[in-house]
Amino acid sequence: MTPSTSGRRRWLYLAGLMLGGESIYMLAYMRKTFQTSMESVLDVSSTQLGLLNTAFGILALLSYFPSGWLADRFPARHLLGISLVTTGANGLFLLATPGFYGLLAIHGLWGLTSILMFWGALIKAVREWGPPQRQGLSFGGLEAGRGVVAAGLASLATVGYARAASAEAGLMTVIWIYSLAPMTAGLLVWCLASDAIGDNGRGGSETVGKRLGRVTAVLRLPQVWLLAAVVCAAYMLYLGSFAFPAFAERGFDQTKTFGATLGTARDWMRPIAALAAGVVADRMAPAPAITAIFVLLIAVFASLALMPVSGLGLGVLWAQVLLAALAVFALRAIYFAVLEEAAIPLGHTGTAVGVISVVGFMPDAFAHLLAGWFADSFPGVTGYRYYFALLAGVALAGSVAARVLRHLNRRLDGVAPAR
Repeated sequence: MTPSTSGRRRWLYLAGLMLGGESIYMLAYMRKTFQTSMESVLDVSSTQLGLLNTAFGILALLSYFPSGWLADRFPARHLLGISLVTTGANGLFLLATPGFYGLLAIHGLWGLTSILMFWGALIKAVREWGPPQRQGLSFGGLEAGRGVVAAGLASLATVGYARAASAEAGLMTVIWIYSLAPMTAGLLVWCLASDAIGDNGRGGSETVGKRLGRVTAVLRLPQVWLLAAVVCAAYMLYLGSFAFPAFAERGFDQTKTFGATLGTARDWMRPIAALAAGVVADRMAPAPAITAIFVLLIAVFASLALMPVSGLGLGVLWAQVLLAALAVFALRAIYFAVLEEAAIPLGHTGTAVGVISVVGFMPDAFAHLLAGWFADSFPGVTGYRYYFALLAGVALAGSVAARVLRHLNRRLDGVAPAR
């Protein structure tokens, strides 16, 4: 089944998923490019900024599992459209610079609006959109499109920021751009999605016993827990890449504009990495590709932690950042493509994604606070060194989980998931 009729409408629907799938999170994650500006304009410290993202992460964490349940029962049109518009509208409250506690409330609401009705529906919609033998390319294509959206909006925001008369005016421009984008995507998805997608014929007729049986069946699958560990490690490394702009500003004595440019260049690696990873994953299977990428990230983050800053040219920093970006975005592109390889039934997709996401995206609840604590507790470049060393260890753990998952998937080879 496809998420709409066919032809142009089908591809426009995918474009809406790409735009919404990325823009809905850009408000909550502005710090990855504009951290120092947010601290000065919104009057928050690095630790407080970490607390804001932690509030978002905790509410998101509580929303992942019910998000999967909703995705298995209700149409994507309603879930995706309402969540996108609500998230963008909520972002406009930032224009009033509401203070730390106001920002805390806004980030908490984002944790609900951008996950509860959105996340499970997005993953299920993409899995349904692509055929079983092209899941790597389907998810890789989504991530590539999201990457183009991220880099395009970040570039537009960076230009708007650079041309503004002050840091405050620049940040307000960024907020407008990041708020209007998800609202536009919400309207597009609402107009193009079919009411039937995400419903699977269950609606409100499914009994409590059947719902609990589906949850129990998913919880008994070892591949679900291994994939959750893979996603957790990959997501922690992705969040770790947010530290690159501030690392350049504080460790290499660069300007805020340079930091924003570095962050934007990192984002432009995303579509390249995602498409390449999707093609490779369809040829060699996602799990072994994921294992190799984790090994690469061990080396990259270890080099960031150990190499001296003094006497080191910016060219080396650019190479490290771009290589890390290619790897983390490749991981993000294909880890959910393992759902098909691991023979997880399509009808259980939302529930499985809910379970995986609760564990996999748990770093949202502590990674930002941890990064802020390292930066505040160990001034200059030292805190970033410690943080990058920790991330190298995370990459090692991820490689182990991916290798075990690869062996399990080999045993399941030939078992076609129910679609």
